[in-house]
Amino acid sequence: MPLARAAMIGLFACAGLAAAGSFARAENAPARAEEAPLRAENAPAPEAPAPTPVPTFAAAEEGWIVTIGAMGALAPSFPGSGTLRPYPFPSISFRRIGEPELFSTPDDGFGFAIIDSNGFRAGPVANFVFKRGQRDGLNGIHSIELTHEIGGFAEYQSAHFRTRAELRQGIDGHKGFVASLGADLYGGDGRATLSFGPRLSLGDNRYANAYFSVSPIEALVNGRIAPYEANGGFTAAGGLATFRYDFSKDTNATFYGGLQRLTGSVGASPIPNEIGSRNQFTAGLSIARSFEIRGFAW
Repeated sequence: MPLARAAMIGLFACAGLAAAGSFARAENAPARAEEAPLRAENAPAPEAPAPTPVPTFAAAEEGWIVTIGAMGALAPSFPGSGTLRPYPFPSISFRRIGEPELFSTPDDGFGFAIIDSNGFRAGPVANFVFKRGQRDGLNGIHSIELTHEIGGFAEYQSAHFRTRAELRQGIDGHKGFVASLGADLYGGDGRATLSFGPRLSLGDNRYANAYFSVSPIEALVNGRIAPYEANGGFTAAGGLATFRYDFSKDTNATFYGGLQRLTGSVGASPIPNEIGSRNQFTAGLSIARSFEIRGFAW
């Protein structure tokens, strides 16, 4: 049976070769496992992800330019007076650093804009009128205490033109309602600025009665004027001119002069016609200085 024996020998030979192959693979496996860390150590390290850029912003200039002024004025001692007296007037204004200075005139009330868009501005405004006593021919005529007026303003301003309206209510003193309307043409060479324009004033019955009415008893005591009852409406019309010179970017001086003539019922009152004057002159000089306050804004 040589064929059977040969087959058996072949079968055992194949089994031995298979076992030898498996043993050889088992011996080589650790070597390959040891080679893997070596390849990992020798491989180039992956690049770290680029840091996320932090946005940067240019530091904006924050703060305000405060302009403080002092004005000495010659004005009628009371509405309808023909006597000019000196009066001091303070002024203060604010604007953000970087904003251009807007045109203004000395007869503007004290106000600030809460609406400011495309040349249009509007906001609260205040003014005051000095006390009228019994002087300059007013003996026997009622006195009027210092008047504080509060209200609002609206204006439109372009490169060389401005129109402005103020509506104010007296909360003491004359306790009347008044309005002032004006327009100005202005221009200059950067250091000197000239302006001029019309002015129109209005007042209600309470305002007209306070300054221009005369009771029979007052007329009797005064002896120079007749009784009169004034009515509201247009009270004065005229104009104002200003000349401003900038000594530096922080200091300037403004000279102004104006004339308004009393009209309507108040113009017919015996107070301006017999005691004072229907022509109301004003003139003055103001000095203003600007300061920067940095580091805050709202």
